[in-house]
Amino acid sequence: MEQNRDYSFHIYIRGIILLGFTLLFFKLIVSGDIINFIAPRMMPFMYFAVAVLFILGIQQIWRSGSKKIEELVCNCGFDHGGNSSPIQSVLIYSLFIFPIVTGFMFSDNILDSSIIDKRGFTSSKKLAEERQEQIEEFDTSRAERYLEDPEAYMESLDERLNDVPLEHPEGFEIIEPPEGFYEELKVELLNSDTIVVDDDRYIPIMNIVDMSPEEFVGKRIEMIGFVYREPDFTENQFVVARFGLSCCVADAGVYGTLSNMPGGQNLELDEWVSVSGVLEVIEYNGWILPYIQVDSLEKIEQPKNPYIYEYY
Repeated sequence: MEQNRDYSFHIYIRGIILLGFTLLFFKLIVSGDIINFIAPRMMPFMYFAVAVLFILGIQQIWRSGSKKIEELVCNCGFDHGGNSSPIQSVLIYSLFIFPIVTGFMFSDNILDSSIIDKRGFTSSKKLAEERQEQIEEFDTSRAERYLEDPEAYMESLDERLNDVPLEHPEGFEIIEPPEGFYEELKVELLNSDTIVVDDDRYIPIMNIVDMSPEEFVGKRIEMIGFVYREPDFTENQFVVARFGLSCCVADAGVYGTLSNMPGGQNLELDEWVSVSGVLEVIEYNGWILPYIQVDSLEKIEQPKNPYIYEYY
């Protein structure tokens, strides 16, 4: 009987923890704050997680009321709680209870310039070129293997292709831009006198401008972001930056545009600004980057959604 009460208590606590996570996720979804943690396209997975956690939590609490030992244990061959000391149980459950409690008690922490300090300022052009260098390096190694033994290489290639599934078993598909999306957008930007970097097209617009900055020299540009500054910047230089999310905050990338304005040194780090100016180019650490000569700046409140996502 004593063992039954011990099992029932552990199952009851686990059910409460599952329902705690359910309520925390539900609160984030209802308040809209969930987009501070994941990209909108990941929301179906969040809805699924909330439903499953709720069902499992109710099931655990229901099981905890059973008087039969065979309904309390799962017979998997492992003792899930009978032999742990009270201190061990408190420490283990605290690992799950702590994030739930803090999630309800404290406000969400938005990524800021302190994260860029750790990762360093970069641009989408630099990222794209580094990625291309990795691809070329990889392609070179494959070519060398082919030259060493063409027949063996082709056989190994056929074997790898046979193992590649043509469709994802769960129907998951990588979202890619529609065919011609970037080409049409680039033409639109080149034909515009003023490039307005709106949130919905922030990432593709900045990718295009970063990859071909010389083609946009002299055009006006308007954008918003928070202020970031590298130690080697001149006193008037700063970056108008945004964090872009592909899936969640763990893979957040920084999209920043170098800017210049007299008195720029008076801007505070992480201060949100709306800038307007003329695009120029500048060489920074060996990279040719777009550069905004700011002629109009307005300090603004942080947007409700400070992050940007890829929409197509």
